[in-house]
Amino acid sequence: MNNEKDLDAIEAAKPWYKQPWLWFILTPLIAVFIYGTSFLYLSIVTMDGVVKEDYFRKVRSYEINDAPNQRALALQMRADLKLDSTTGDIQMQLKGNLDTLPKELTLDIVHPTHQQYDQSITLRALGSAGIYSGSLQNTLKGKRYLYLAPAAEDWSLRAEVLPPYEQKLVKMAPQEQ
Repeated sequence: MNNEKDLDAIEAAKPWYKQPWLWFILTPLIAVFIYGTSFLYLSIVTMDGVVKEDYFRKVRSYEINDAPNQRALALQMRADLKLDSTTGDIQMQLKGNLDTLPKELTLDIVHPTHQQYDQSITLRALGSAGIYSGSLQNTLKGKRYLYLAPAAEDWSLRAEVLPPYEQKLVKMAPQEQ
């Protein structure tokens, strides 16, 4: 009996930081603090550039500028885009009721989640038949969104494209609401 009391007294005489029950309680709290601060740091330092469309902030809501899409509908714009990720070539046939075809078009190839994988490509006209050509800057992997517009941005075409990209033919058209 005396032996047990002596052991309890020795255990109670240990400093607070040597108590096992204390570390049993503090270990999860310390882990949560470390993980929480590291995730807070990562959320502040890294940026997720996800949204890529014609959005602008108005009062406290978001609105889509649909005028370029409506203009493309009115002009009956269509484009057949041929992507070749092996050679990096882009060929496009533009069709629609335009008076004059633009000399250059901008093709934005947008990654759904990472802005660093986006590409903005200038397509140049090859003659007056509505055929345009350009080159990819990097190889494409994964799902992409395509946005085609002239320099004036008075109309635009959109499409979604999925791999494989070898000799991929994409039909672009305005979105009907």
